[in-house]
Amino acid sequence: MKFMNLNRTITPELKVPEAITILKAEKIQLDNGLSIYVINAGNDSVVKFEIIFPTGATDSDSYALSSACHQLTETGTSSKKAIEIAENLDYFGAFLQSESGPDFKGFSLFSLSRFFQDTLPILNEILEDAIFPEQELSVWKTRSIQSLKVNSEKVSWLSKTSFNQSIYGKFHPYGYAPVESSFSSVTTDLLRSFFKNAYPIQDAIIIVSGKVDEPVLKTINSIFGTKKIVKNEVAKKMVPLIENMKNERLKIEKKDAVQSAIRIGKKLFGKDHPDYLPMSVVNTILGGYFGSRLMSNIREEKGYTYGIGSGMHPFKYSGSFFISTEVGTEVYEATITEIYKELQRLIDEPVGEEELSLVKSYLTGSFLRSLDGPFSLADRFKGLILHGLDYDFLEKYLGLLHTMTPAQITEVAGKHLKPESMTEIVVG
Repeated sequence: MKFMNLNRTITPELKVPEAITILKAEKIQLDNGLSIYVINAGNDSVVKFEIIFPTGATDSDSYALSSACHQLTETGTSSKKAIEIAENLDYFGAFLQSESGPDFKGFSLFSLSRFFQDTLPILNEILEDAIFPEQELSVWKTRSIQSLKVNSEKVSWLSKTSFNQSIYGKFHPYGYAPVESSFSSVTTDLLRSFFKNAYPIQDAIIIVSGKVDEPVLKTINSIFGTKKIVKNEVAKKMVPLIENMKNERLKIEKKDAVQSAIRIGKKLFGKDHPDYLPMSVVNTILGGYFGSRLMSNIREEKGYTYGIGSGMHPFKYSGSFFISTEVGTEVYEATITEIYKELQRLIDEPVGEEELSLVKSYLTGSFLRSLDGPFSLADRFKGLILHGLDYDFLEKYLGLLHTMTPAQITEVAGKHLKPESMTEIVVG
């Protein structure tokens, strides 16, 4: 038997594929006209049924009320207590996840295909008949208030909430931070009233992935295809305008803090902006992976922190760019200086071809991994449809990884990463 001799000191050549084939979601119409999106893939007989409603906290005067409604829907119906719902799902080897944000909220049911006809009715009952028991609400209030008190002692949490308030405003859904009184004011009557219009089926986005056979589709149609689709008579509250907030430099004192939390960034844009994809590459170079410039400088060379990174958070109507870290209180000023140096370096100096090639390879690998399996494909599709995008967005991204040049990096950084445009929050 012959063995290939490998020189492990030489990095293997990594190439960005020119094109890939993505299994796209198939749009299917139910008997009542409601559309669902199906990704039939995978060898395991497991189904993920996800239903998403474009009614996040932006449609409510009360952030806490919207959050409570979503978190407590699983705590009981007219015929089942919370423990019975959980036991029924466990019996069939299924589980339910919920997700809530300022723009959307939804549920994901994971079930074996052969038991799907038994598990989907449980989710449907929750969506139609949640009653919000007083005892469960009381427990939720206690836990939420306790969690708020714990978080309020964390410099990282304070820097994040203060940053969002600074760039969006304290009363905008994207900047709102809960206070104890907001939890205390939630009542069962308010929840039941809010619930009536919280999950409008005519606005629902349903994505089904996994082993989606004919019995699974028949089960979905027998439940969701028989619902009456009516025009929503309740006018949706308009999302508040996002004001142009003044760039702030805030230092928030936290007694006895061993570390200082730093958050530097700005209001940016959503996925539908033409610069979103180029900016995602720039962000990766700066602080989006372990080999980034911020990590190399502030962690590896200076030793100021265990970890530092940058990111982009796209909302439906806006977005943000941020850099975050925690450092010793004695080096926070030096850390901030180095952060701004790295921002300016991206603007002033072209990125080397070797560094850009490495980042492109990293992003290509991450992109390909994100398409591995039906549930990952469903997540990718979800990230498109919730932002009004189609599969062209992914093809553009792959094309960008082929063609983006150092000059384009400098141009994008110059447009969006000027140090003077940043808001700076330090808590410690």
